[in-house]
Amino acid sequence: MARLIRLLVLLLPLSGFAQSVELKLRVVDLDGDAPLAFVSVQLSPGRVAGQTDERGRLTLTAEPGVYTLRASYTGYAPFEQKLQLRDDLEATLRLEASSEQLETIVVTDRADRLALSRPAMGVEQLSARELENVPTVLGERDVLKSLQLLAGVSSAGEASNGVSVRGGTIDQNLLLYDGAPVFTPTHLFGLFTVFTPDAVAGIDLYRGNIPARFGGRIASVLDVRSKTPGSEPTEIRGGIGLISSNLAIETPLDKRRRLGLLVSARGAYNDALFPVIDRLKNTRSRFADATVKLRYRAGERDFFTLSGFYSQDVYQVDLISQVGGVPAVANQYAYLTLNGGLEWLHFFTDDLALNVSAHRANYDPELRFVQEDGGRVNFLSGIDYSIGRATLGYTTGQHQLGGGIQYDRYRLNPGRLDPGGVSGITPLELEQEIGVEAAAYVENEWKISDRLGLSAGLRYVRYQQLGPGELRTYRPDEELRAGTLLDVTPFGQGEEIVTYSGLEPRLGLNFRVTSTTSFKASYARSRQYLQNIYNATTPVPTSRWKVSDPNVGPQTGDLYSLGLTHRTANEKYIFQLETYYRQITDLLEYKPGADFFLNPTVETDLLRGEGRGYGVELTARRSSGRITGELNYTYARIENRVAGDGPTTRINRGAWYPGYFDQPHTFTSNLILNEGRTHELGLNLIVQSNRPYTVPNGFVTVRGVPVPLFLERNNDRLPIYHRLDFSWTIHNIKKQQRRWTGDWVFTVYNLYGRDNAYNVFYQPRDANTPALGIFSGSPFAAYRLSIFGAPVVSLSYKFTFLP
Repeated sequence: MARLIRLLVLLLPLSGFAQSVELKLRVVDLDGDAPLAFVSVQLSPGRVAGQTDERGRLTLTAEPGVYTLRASYTGYAPFEQKLQLRDDLEATLRLEASSEQLETIVVTDRADRLALSRPAMGVEQLSARELENVPTVLGERDVLKSLQLLAGVSSAGEASNGVSVRGGTIDQNLLLYDGAPVFTPTHLFGLFTVFTPDAVAGIDLYRGNIPARFGGRIASVLDVRSKTPGSEPTEIRGGIGLISSNLAIETPLDKRRRLGLLVSARGAYNDALFPVIDRLKNTRSRFADATVKLRYRAGERDFFTLSGFYSQDVYQVDLISQVGGVPAVANQYAYLTLNGGLEWLHFFTDDLALNVSAHRANYDPELRFVQEDGGRVNFLSGIDYSIGRATLGYTTGQHQLGGGIQYDRYRLNPGRLDPGGVSGITPLELEQEIGVEAAAYVENEWKISDRLGLSAGLRYVRYQQLGPGELRTYRPDEELRAGTLLDVTPFGQGEEIVTYSGLEPRLGLNFRVTSTTSFKASYARSRQYLQNIYNATTPVPTSRWKVSDPNVGPQTGDLYSLGLTHRTANEKYIFQLETYYRQITDLLEYKPGADFFLNPTVETDLLRGEGRGYGVELTARRSSGRITGELNYTYARIENRVAGDGPTTRINRGAWYPGYFDQPHTFTSNLILNEGRTHELGLNLIVQSNRPYTVPNGFVTVRGVPVPLFLERNNDRLPIYHRLDFSWTIHNIKKQQRRWTGDWVFTVYNLYGRDNAYNVFYQPRDANTPALGIFSGSPFAAYRLSIFGAPVVSLSYKFTFLP
């Protein structure tokens, strides 16, 4: 369904007991918090009315009583809200641009009410303001780390911005930025999110009943939106920090304010910081990202948006000396993402709208092997992804209807090795892979009565793998390996190699038990035709994406959910409980000793199995008052099973075993103390069961040397993980409105210095590194890797300038 409005009205009582009271309003854009000028505001009954000034501010004077507050502004949804005036009040109104809606907007004073009335489950929405309140590594606002504080969402590892949603793997999440997919959402091995901080307006996370307009992943959808430049005055925002600095400009480009521009960029050059740590003295790093958005209002019913996104990383490490048999004195990694999109929104009537868009995403990772003589061997891969969408939305009575079509085409370059003139290295290039998905979908959100709501959606997808390529046929019902290969059939450009298709139903039900309590149930099926394959010993840069083919079928997920939501009568607190069960078929696993680096027959190192996940998520949230925040507890399990016919096609003897992100217990809290207009304090606490890993079951002696023997997978668990973060924001110290306002942000990540284990790994003994365990006379030893074993302190300055 089209995104519903999220309006948060904060009413803060002021002192005074006069006969008349003042209502001080600040009206801003919902997505960007930008002030809206010349908004018409009225209190009724009565004739109290006015317009906001250029800073979006207005003061109204009225007698105490109950009023209806109305606000209207061209290009935005009308606002209407009941309120009671007893004393002087301050309020912030957040209006949503109607150009971003495909259905009539549901008006509410806070998002918590939607949790009671909407049938959708497992939906979380974070605004730009909420993202600012989360203390993160080195003081950067971080989309994905903010999500890790929510129930059912956990980190892929310390200092990593990859997330696991309800135990799913990272590639099972569809991550969109302004409608285009992003395949590596992190800078510097996961220290930062790639999204330019001052460009992000908010994010919607769908981890339950995923709307029918989304497809292609089986765990979740993360829909990240950049700010929409509108008719507000020019604003310049930026920040200066120890690691990175950023600058954003949002401005109208014409006098009639029909054309708006947003430009936001960030850069970092950190080579001077790493030599402080001895083991990282040869590490180098620099990264940059930028977001550009141009929005044109052609009339009252037509809106055009052109957007672009750029992200690049270049860094060097010497901790990994050899990958895929290619020697090097240091490895350099370069990641480039270049996305673009064009969107047209047309309103036939106030109730009927058409949205047509085209997006292009290019992802080009590169691994460079630096030689002693200065030469360089390059390993290149990439994804070229194109999307076309057309969606029609219509609202009539109690129905919000939507439907559309979508066409995705992706071309993968699995890997190319360029010797770069280095002797002894043979050039090699794997064949490209091409996949297309053609989808049609319909959805309806139906308010059957004041107590009963229903959402229903149906998505049909037809997937094809196209040539050029080849079809490798193996003996049926036998292990895929060189010895069982029967035939290789070549296919030309555009020829169909294989086709998969199927329906993906989505269903949600909401029943209002009382005015403050609702019960929900949902079901969703989804399929994944593009997946990332890797194993526990393969470094991240050499993991590879793979299209579905005759030997590697699509993964299918079926998710069942039940939930209960309760909001207190005074609307200060909301409590949520959700439980779920997910089944996965055609789950991909890897054989012991699998090597995916430049492997032309990657299917021979893969196994197909099944998965199951289940859990309970509890949330308590306070949304008003001096102290706001939420507490979350999650019990979640994810288990896999690969039960082949022989020992080489079974894992753990065919029994169920923990998945890679099986973290049974997770507790998170996010508390914010607002000390008036000047100070804001934030605390995050995370306590969770850590990830499973593999330990040896015994030892075998090879030529008189004991060597660890691994017979089971994920048979032990890393020590419990816990961490406390702190942030202190000092707002506009002089407490007066100025054209230039600045905030100092002080953060401490890992406040009490917990030495959390990131991983336990096995390698040849190093006399200079303390080992966890040494296997008798074996040359191998176990080592524990920690990323942040001490507090990480940062200070940054954020500013806003209104020319």
